[in-house]
Amino acid sequence: MDSINEYQLSGIWQTVDEIMREAYTGTRQSYDLWFGRMKLTYLDADRAVLVCENKMKQSIVSGRYADLIAESLEKVIGYSPSIVIKIDPSLAPPISEQNDRESEYEPGEDEDFPEKNRHSASRPDIRKASEERRRQRDVYYDATDEDDDPIPDFAESSALFDAESDENESGEKRLTYNEDYTFENFIVGSSNRFAQAAALNVADNVGMKINPLFIWGPSGLGKTHLMYAIANRALSRDPKKKVIYVKGEEFMNQMIEAIRNGTNKEFRQKYRKADILLIDDIQFIAGKESTQTEFFHTFDALYEDKKQIIITSDRPPKELTALEDRIRSRFEAGLLVDIQPPDYELRVAILRNKINHNSLEVPQDVIDFLAQNLQENIRQLEGVVKKLAMKNLFSGDPINMEMVLRTVPEYIHNTEPVSDTVRRIIKITADRYGVKVEDVLGKERKKNIQTARNVSMFVVRSVTNASLPQIGAYFDRDHSTIHSNISKVESEMASDPIFEATVAEILKEVKRG
Repeated sequence: MDSINEYQLSGIWQTVDEIMREAYTGTRQSYDLWFGRMKLTYLDADRAVLVCENKMKQSIVSGRYADLIAESLEKVIGYSPSIVIKIDPSLAPPISEQNDRESEYEPGEDEDFPEKNRHSASRPDIRKASEERRRQRDVYYDATDEDDDPIPDFAESSALFDAESDENESGEKRLTYNEDYTFENFIVGSSNRFAQAAALNVADNVGMKINPLFIWGPSGLGKTHLMYAIANRALSRDPKKKVIYVKGEEFMNQMIEAIRNGTNKEFRQKYRKADILLIDDIQFIAGKESTQTEFFHTFDALYEDKKQIIITSDRPPKELTALEDRIRSRFEAGLLVDIQPPDYELRVAILRNKINHNSLEVPQDVIDFLAQNLQENIRQLEGVVKKLAMKNLFSGDPINMEMVLRTVPEYIHNTEPVSDTVRRIIKITADRYGVKVEDVLGKERKKNIQTARNVSMFVVRSVTNASLPQIGAYFDRDHSTIHSNISKVESEMASDPIFEATVAEILKEVKRG
């Protein structure tokens, strides 16, 4: 089999990345540290070539995360090629950003840096063990990068799912977006119609009618797509507009870097000169006092100048209790729109769109089956279509019911009743904290029992569609108590990486069923 093109490689890697994020046991920050800039550059029947930005990451990823990469890749393409990891220095971030990120690995990862781990084995032992793991998994890293396989010039290529940097006539850089993120290819249904209409109105009336626009809903439902669509449409109407898109977490990291480097003025000017500011996942600045203060003043400066502000979050402002009241009140003064999980009709429409986009032949009974069983989010629908497309590409097998059941069993909807899921969550959490299920459901307020109870509530909220009053019924508490306890978990996760990792492990165990 010949190697495949860059478009297909990007789609494969995005799906692999989603699977790896789900399986990863560390924090989001540490995942982004090791994998955030990796690329899949070559794939054939025998091997997969990935690139990262430096030798340290090449060595650590090869030695520690080879199994994760190989197993996730096999889930997507249906077979297990050998893994080759190379270095592409052009992927490296600015030195200051790199230093910041590499200082943020979570507790427990010190074995990646033997000299920082008091309990680690000697360096030769660790190096020997890493080399043995690579041989066993048939994973290679080439410290010299001197073989004949070319690494694509990413500066000249258009990433399939990433925003790019472009220059206008004055030489000023602005964001442009891939054609995948437009209003034209945003599939509209009852669950997202209001949000789409509001976003379209904002794109056509920047800073005039709706400001700020706050879009909220669970992950994977199209919030980011709408943000990019606003940017695309606004720039097509006026290419001179200065558009800035940033994730809440990255806004915080940039601010920290500015403080360390003494470039606070430049940081502020960058954001306060924007015509359109889009901040994705604003919940990640909650509990970060300095970041919230800077964001508050940036928000006010833009708002007073009638510049457009668009915010997304996984929850409405009133549930972001770790966010300052003055910020929440400004969000609530704008238009709040939510996106809910797609209903059956919208899932069918999305599946057909993705199938057509990939030029696949899929029987109607398969489409109906997938629409019935894939109910979580749009990203899940896209991931299944990509995986089926890759299976069809590599094996030549037709996409039929047999192939679906064989290729994507992990995506088939779990029909477990919500009440059973809640009981399972409580049991898993109680076991993790060494308490009894009846203690979690009771009134005892010892610290470990209270923690297990609060975490159980948080996990139920995270993995089910149960409302706060419904969750309250399971725990025999009113909805305000449920809200308060969930907020406590979120605040502790924001300040305690070890606690955050524990909750992440519980979530993963629950999702495994």
